[in-house]
Amino acid sequence: MPSEKDKLKSLIEDAEKLHGHLGPFLVIGVRMGMIAQKFLDKNLHATVKTPFSTPFSCVIDGIQTATTCTVGNQRLKIENSKKEIVAYFKTPNPHKTLKITVNPQTVEELMGKLSEGVSNEELAWEIARKPEHELFRIETQ
Repeated sequence: MPSEKDKLKSLIEDAEKLHGHLGPFLVIGVRMGMIAQKFLDKNLHATVKTPFSTPFSCVIDGIQTATTCTVGNQRLKIENSKKEIVAYFKTPNPHKTLKITVNPQTVEELMGKLSEGVSNEELAWEIARKPEHELFRIETQ
């Protein structure tokens, strides 16, 4: 059985193929999807609230890769957000909900580093190594 680290690396590589390039917000989405898969049943439905602009919207492709929730299979809904990046995951039976909010400080730090010229790839692997509790606020219902 692959380790959590190996699974993350594999999902990041799959997400990069789907998305077309590697970046930190894509990896944030992968990490969010992995958390949802760990806490909930495989038959997930997701609603993602994020600004409809890059690089923020890249989280959507990461979530799609990690969960197989897509617009096409009608298990993914996308809503515009002014600032916050948050994903709600739910299972129909038994009804469980998970809310994952990206730490606003993480977003600020990433945007600062991107404006300084730090590469997308470098920041992506930095996000891959960060502990969950630094990246997200996770709430279950």
